[in-house]
Amino acid sequence: MTESLAAFQSNLGSALRGGQTCPIDPNSPGFRFTMEVRRSWCEGRSILAARAVLMLLPDIERQRLVGEYVDQGGGLAWFLGTERENFLAFLAPRLPDPSHALTVCRMSQALAQAQRGASTFEPPEQRAGAAPVERSPHAALVPFYADPGAITMALNGAGELPPIGPPACAVFFAPGITNLFRVATDAEAALWATLALAEAPRPLVTALLKEGVLIYKA
Repeated sequence: MTESLAAFQSNLGSALRGGQTCPIDPNSPGFRFTMEVRRSWCEGRSILAARAVLMLLPDIERQRLVGEYVDQGGGLAWFLGTERENFLAFLAPRLPDPSHALTVCRMSQALAQAQRGASTFEPPEQRAGAAPVERSPHAALVPFYADPGAITMALNGAGELPPIGPPACAVFFAPGITNLFRVATDAEAALWATLALAEAPRPLVTALLKEGVLIYKA
């Protein structure tokens, strides 16, 4: 029985994505060429989605991570923003910790989270007493192991990447912060880490609530 054109196209598409059934000879020059073009496209799209992170990695490591991501089905998201989020989530647990690459990866993820929350964010009304709070799902605190300005300049090709050192500062990303990010003070970073409200001045907690770093518990 001759399969329908729709079935043929579906099976061919599945084969190109690594499926076991192929309606044509998988060793034919045409099929191999199509596979090579598809993989090259997926790799190029993946690199574009996380260029800032990947440029901080050695060539061999960059090629390995891109290849592994594409092997797992990466590079095919309809929207580049979705591809970026998927690839950054893939990269984060695979990058050296600490490293500038991981910092930039987490920064990119945090900025995307803050942007998602910014469209609907409204500062909460202040509640009386020591109302319990928690970290906002649209906020993050990202540590930097060198001066952020020096890292940014290196990414833009204006200087060498500084060496990894002790934590130089930590940066908040949140929907209510002007430009969505700012450097955190030591007291703010400690509160974010512990949520020890009894030890934190009330104005500090109030300010972080207004910026969307913290939210009241439901």
